[in-house]
Parts: sequence; structure tokens; C-alpha cells
Amino acid sequence: MNYDLGIIGGLGPYASSYFYELITKKTKAQKDQDHLNIIILSHAKVPDRTAYILDNSQENPYPFLVKDCEILEKLGCKLISIPCNTSTYFHNELQKQVNIPISNMIENTAEFIKNKYKKVAILATTGTITSKLYQNALEKRNINFILPNQENVMKIIYDYIKQGKDIPNELWENTIQNLDCDCYILGCTELSILKSKLNLEENFIDPLEIEVNNILTFFDKERTK
Repeated sequence: MNYDLGIIGGLGPYASSYFYELITKKTKAQKDQDHLNIIILSHAKVPDRTAYILDNSQENPYPFLVKDCEILEKLGCKLISIPCNTSTYFHNELQKQVNIPISNMIENTAEFIKNKYKKVAILATTGTITSKLYQNALEKRNINFILPNQENVMKIIYDYIKQGKDIPNELWENTIQNLDCDCYILGCTELSILKSKLNLEENFIDPLEIEVNNILTFFDKERTK
């Protein structure tokens, strides 16, 4: 049996669960058979992406991701999605290893923001920020950006969301208040969970939502071929 979408999940697990829920909710379906055939390869043991980007002596996630992409291709998937912003660091090299497209969540997000907002605050892991994944994508589109307190952002992601703990309101407010911007990128999939949990406004841009919309558009086009 051929599948439609292959997801490399577990990066982290909460975000992968939320991602699948988003796909299910946003799919226009009247019966089970209207949904996509999806494989979720939840690979939680993939080494930490930020740790490797900051220190290349740490275990490299790339070989794990390559094998996962190859597995999904062999299983007949038509598109691969990796719901982890920091993993985009490996996107170009991964794409060279398989013959099916791997969605680029960061490029898709920057394209969505273009012509909608003028100045963006990037909330992301230190790995994503250090490798300038969002900065480069935004600069290509002439979008200005600022960076909030990175120590606070990492506390929110690693000390609270990844551990399943509620974020102290004071920590969240201190991170986003008084930033000179008109929108915020929730540039870590753990942060994506906050949009619904904290009932954040529409100018908090969730890359997972954009990724889902792009996936569904991709398969709508596939059906009309």
C-alpha cells in the first residue's frame, strides 16, 4: 500500500501529536476515507538538534534523519514533513538523498508572512537562531526581524513545554512584552502548542498551521493531476 504523507515525529513528541491533530482537524472530510494516508515515524531518540548545531562534537542527528527519510520514501510516501523548525538546518542535504519532496517549514512560514507583516519577532531554539534559518528566509523577502531574550525562550521550551509543565505567566510576558514588532513567529514546534493553549492572537504565527495548510494544498493538487 502506498501512503500519502510521511511525518518524522518525536522532535518533540508533544508537538508531533499536536501536528497530527491539526492535520485531522483541517482536512475537509465527510468520512474516514477522505483523510490522508499518513505514516508517523515517531523517532524520539534522534539526538538534540540544537546541541549539535552549537557543538558539532555532539551526536549528529543527520544520519538518523536520512534513514528516516529513506524509510518513508520506500514506503511510498509522496511528501515528507518534519515538524521541527531546528531540523530545517539539515533540509538541503536531506533533500539530496531522496526523490520525493521534503517540505521546508521555515521557507513556507517566511513566504506566508511576506506582504502581511513588516517586522517579526523570532521565538526559536538557540540552534535555529544561531544557524540563522529564519533570519535568512526573512531577509530574502525583505522582512525585518528582532530577537527576544533568548535565555527566556530556551527556558520556556526546555524547562517547561518539553517537560509537560505550565509556563509561568510572568516568564511568558517578560519574553514578549515591549518588543518592537507587529507579529511573532512561534519558531519551535513546542511553542506552536501555546497558540491554542494561551489563546494567542492571530499575529502569533504558528509554522505548524502553515505547514498543515501547505500539505493539504499539495495533496489537493495531487488529486487533480
